[in-house]
Amino acid sequence: MKKLLLIFFVLFIFSTNTHASENPYKFLKKEVLIGKAKSEMKNDTRSISKKKALSIFEDSDGKAIKITLDTKFKGHKNDWERTGERNQRWETANKKKPRKFKKPVYIKYTFKLNDFPTHPAVGGSLFQVIANKGTSRLLPWMKLQFSGDRIVHQVNFTKEVFYLKGDPENSNFDKVSYKFPLGSVDQFKNYRTISFKILASKDDNGEIIAWVDDKKVFEVYGPNFTIGNGYTFKWGFYRWLKDAFLNETPTQSLTVKEFGFSDKCEEILNQEKCSYTSESKESISYVRYRKSSYRMPTYGKKITKSIKWKKPLPEIKLNN
Repeated sequence: MKKLLLIFFVLFIFSTNTHASENPYKFLKKEVLIGKAKSEMKNDTRSISKKKALSIFEDSDGKAIKITLDTKFKGHKNDWERTGERNQRWETANKKKPRKFKKPVYIKYTFKLNDFPTHPAVGGSLFQVIANKGTSRLLPWMKLQFSGDRIVHQVNFTKEVFYLKGDPENSNFDKVSYKFPLGSVDQFKNYRTISFKILASKDDNGEIIAWVDDKKVFEVYGPNFTIGNGYTFKWGFYRWLKDAFLNETPTQSLTVKEFGFSDKCEEILNQEKCSYTSESKESISYVRYRKSSYRMPTYGKKITKSIKWKKPLPEIKLNN
């Protein structure tokens, strides 16, 4: 019995030391990212230190990358000292040219929120699709985000992007949003897979289809893009915090098993998803979505730069 306990102890110590010596960022690049994400996604400019944010997590489902955000880490100066709120993040982003509107892209994202205490004043994103003008990032076009204890996917049609005096690095928006609920944080305690087919377009051929595991959440057809001429991805963990609740803000961790994208569907999604085609091309939501309008405040500051969409905004007419 003593020998058996000794063997278990040695194996435990060996496993712990192995994880401690393994580089989490290299593990992420080798084992978690798939498809084009493996070569295109790089540590982004405003991310906090990899040493603080990243660790390797292992349970009965195998190894995964764990991204942790804690207020004691603070954030990049342009995030932490932002007008009106504090932000912090660890994200990766495309370092190549923005994607254009010519062909669809397929995305797969397997993650869980098993170490994710919530607070009603804390929200953020787990994945963003950013509208670009040339190589300049302008605004989030789509977000997989959380707010308190709810997970939603948000599609934004932006009327204006503007910048405030004294804060030229952070963009602000006037937008109309469609929010599709995906469930509560508790429903993501175990691994779930969110998949997308996205064909960005300012014309009638646009498509956005989303699945949670093998169930479709929504299908959107027609114009789906406003300001910008391309898009990039930002994947990781980003959150916005309020000063009044900073001392109450919990440490939160996102655990990711797999993330990737490709122009070739079969490299990312299963055969059922790849072969799916809508006969009617009618937009439909399988969940009760919400449409809202929001213009970010200026906090009394002058707008120094503005980019406006001069046409009528696209409208998603959903059957549900």
